[in-house]
Amino acid sequence: MKKCIVLMAALLTATVASIASAEDKVSGDAYLGTYSKYLFRGLDSSANQYVVQGGMDLSYKNITLSYWTNVQTRGAGVYKRSDNTETDITLNYAFAPFELVSMNVGNTFYTFDVPGVNDTNELYLKATLNTLLAPTLAVYWDWDESTKNGLFYTLSVGHTIQAMKNLGVNLGALVSYNMENPSASAAYNNLHNYELSVSADYSLTDQIKISPSYLYSNAFNSVARNAGVNDESVIGIKAAFVF
Repeated sequence: MKKCIVLMAALLTATVASIASAEDKVSGDAYLGTYSKYLFRGLDSSANQYVVQGGMDLSYKNITLSYWTNVQTRGAGVYKRSDNTETDITLNYAFAPFELVSMNVGNTFYTFDVPGVNDTNELYLKATLNTLLAPTLAVYWDWDESTKNGLFYTLSVGHTIQAMKNLGVNLGALVSYNMENPSASAAYNNLHNYELSVSADYSLTDQIKISPSYLYSNAFNSVARNAGVNDESVIGIKAAFVF
């Protein structure tokens, strides 16, 4: 299954590259990082073990194809050492219907190598106001595995402080609401988690960036806490090559 996914990603990459003209080149980045755990929507998805995460983004005009994977560094619980526990492929289309509004619509195909977790698909729509703090509302819909509403909402803000010519400090905050989305919990409709984050982007060259990061997440209420959302912190560092 994983080999098929990698092959599909490679074929899609080749297709995108082949249609690019001299005027509209393919741009993108490749990155690799290590983190103290894999946290997704407030849930610990690595049994509190370090993970390695990497991926690639390729953009042609308004379309972006993304490949991302998570590797478990130590075995714990249902997670085996050196397993690619999750691999995602995302196709995104970006557009700006108004001067102050940016939109993104797309689909993410999630594949898992974890007992009891099925592969699935999520459609999403994101709207960003191009103003102070760039408030962004995102709606995710699991149209594949979910047998209920399958919706998940996030509202986030962020700001970058240019501390030096080659150093930017990013501050962020996010709140989420779950409507029976299986990635969070298929059992309830309620506020889910909140996150606070800080990261830095240090440009070694025009093409190479180093980004340390810290994320704090916690449950909004006892309903989310009973579903497994706890007081969590994640530290990590990532290196990216931009082309």
